[in-house]
Amino acid sequence: MEEMRKMIFKKLYIFSSSEKKAKVIEFAEGKNIITSSPVDGTDRGKSVIMKSLYHALGADCYFDDKWQDDGKAYIVNFTIANEEYYTFRCNRLFKVFDSNHRLLFKTIDRHELAASLGTIFKFAVKLPNRSEDKLEITPPAYNYLLYFLDQDKLDGTNFASFKQLAQYPNYKENALFYHFGAFDDNYYEIMHKLESISDEISRLKKDKELSESMLEKVFVSIKDVSYSKSIDLLRHDIERSKEQYSSIAKTLSETRTKLIEIRNEKDELQRSLHSLEHLGKLNENHISSLLKHRCPLCESEVADTLHLRVMKYNTNDDIILLSSDLQISISQTDKKIAKLEEEYKDGLSKLSAYEKSLGNKTAEVNDVLKHQGLIEVRDSITSDLVTTRKAIEGKEVSEKELKKQIRVYNDRKKEINQRYYELMLADKIKFGLEEIDAKGFEKITNSFSAGGSNKPISTVIWYTNLIKLKNQFNPDAINFPVVFDSPNNAETDLTKRVRVYEYLAKNIDDKNQLILSGIGFKSDDFDGVQFDKVIYLENAKYELLCEEDYSNNSQLLIELSKTSE
Repeated sequence: MEEMRKMIFKKLYIFSSSEKKAKVIEFAEGKNIITSSPVDGTDRGKSVIMKSLYHALGADCYFDDKWQDDGKAYIVNFTIANEEYYTFRCNRLFKVFDSNHRLLFKTIDRHELAASLGTIFKFAVKLPNRSEDKLEITPPAYNYLLYFLDQDKLDGTNFASFKQLAQYPNYKENALFYHFGAFDDNYYEIMHKLESISDEISRLKKDKELSESMLEKVFVSIKDVSYSKSIDLLRHDIERSKEQYSSIAKTLSETRTKLIEIRNEKDELQRSLHSLEHLGKLNENHISSLLKHRCPLCESEVADTLHLRVMKYNTNDDIILLSSDLQISISQTDKKIAKLEEEYKDGLSKLSAYEKSLGNKTAEVNDVLKHQGLIEVRDSITSDLVTTRKAIEGKEVSEKELKKQIRVYNDRKKEINQRYYELMLADKIKFGLEEIDAKGFEKITNSFSAGGSNKPISTVIWYTNLIKLKNQFNPDAINFPVVFDSPNNAETDLTKRVRVYEYLAKNIDDKNQLILSGIGFKSDDFDGVQFDKVIYLENAKYELLCEEDYSNNSQLLIELSKTSE
């Protein structure tokens, strides 16, 4: 039997090179708690430490604005099944090293990071994306959904501790059941095939209904058709009429072409005549100017205009003669146009007569062809209908088999939901959460909420029971450390604080490393709550990092920061 795959955080390093400061935290394999003084113990850096753990592994957490994440480098030393690793993160750059600080891979892409970490974890959440509905490895944050709680994001049944989770549709249900082993690659493949087959069956049934309707109309039409048996004689007569019809149509087309050409000639003659008339008017103006002893071009005085006037009079005579010739040509063209229009009109009459004759002669042939065509259509539709029915039957057999396969997954989901209801109902009673309706537990995808001081408690028990479900139904998958930041946030009642710590200490067993944080934790105050390591922060407010830790550990930062392979 394969050894249980359990991730254990050993050390966290946070470096600020610009300040020459760092913080190093070492964790025990079992249960850990990070705490500070009950008197003014806030703002010591507990939340920064908690968020940095999964932040270094590729998740994006919500750091406080006062924490300048861009200038920090994070290193986490962890083990899985006795194999030791280091992860390095600075902004978008990620590196993973083995125990000897040999680089295993580096990337700035979250999907690549998840795929590479998946080879180490032997686990990676896969979800269908929005654009193609294609299954893909998700960014690393989806691996850690069950295991991290931000004290400022205690929001009941909503995964709110990591950023940008809604990039996948229906991610909550899909990610949960993937963690629980109820969904896997095969499930999504079956669902995709099932949806495709269901769509195909729906389309085929519409085709079948259409074919049956068409076939019914064809049968009615066949009964209404009457026809002659002299089909060959009728076809011969029609062919002869078609030849005469084609001859007339060809002559008509030629006449139309000639008519267009002659009309174009007339337009050209008329444009020439208009130009000539304009020239004549211009010449007359020049003669008038010369009679006044004025140059028609520059308006200067001319003493002797006789020679120029003779030239202009000769030009005028030429214009008159040319105009007469053009008018004669236009008149001749008009006669040609009138003749061709008459021929075209006569051709149209003949063509119309032949169309009527041809229609009468083909009526009976059309009846015969219609009957034959209907018979062929009937046979074709019948053949298609048989094919469609067989296709539907085949698809329904495949659909039935796929539904049988998917039923195994649905039964698994039902079993998980049943166990979820039992766990949540027991905890509702245990903590006296009367305001929460137990109907909200009937499905793991349902939402419920509690107000006031009960909101942190209800959120904690929801996350804790999700981890229990994962360990029960998917025990072979990796168990990540449970990192809950101040689970008693906003809770001032000491009795309830004790009960929450007791609850977590007892319900998060040795399958998962547990790391909690909270102000004023003292082991003596909590009977039955045993932690393997209590980490006490005594630094000043907002001064988590220190020069000593940087000096003692900067060599590790330098070594892992190197860009060389």
